[in-house]
Amino acid sequence: NVQDGVDNCSKYCVSLEQLNELLGICNTVLADHSQAEELLPTADGFFFGNTNYDEWYFNDLEETVKILGRVTSNEEFDYYYVSSW
Repeated sequence: NVQDGVDNCSKYCVSLEQLNELLGICNTVLADHSQAEELLPTADGFFFGNTNYDEWYFNDLEETVKILGRVTSNEEFDYYYVSSW
């Protein structure tokens, strides 16, 4: 979402709006696990690990919600994303 599908190892600003959107999607999937595959699908490959929608997947989402909750409550910082594979 941040890089429009381009993985070029550059630094991209992540807006507060984008972080809040991700937080909302995570909360939706945690409230209704059946939406996981559609809203936050897993990715297969060497770097990504397990592709099951299991306890590990939902635990990771819970941790993501905690982190995003802290991040989105602080508007003093700019956030960036860099892909590097």
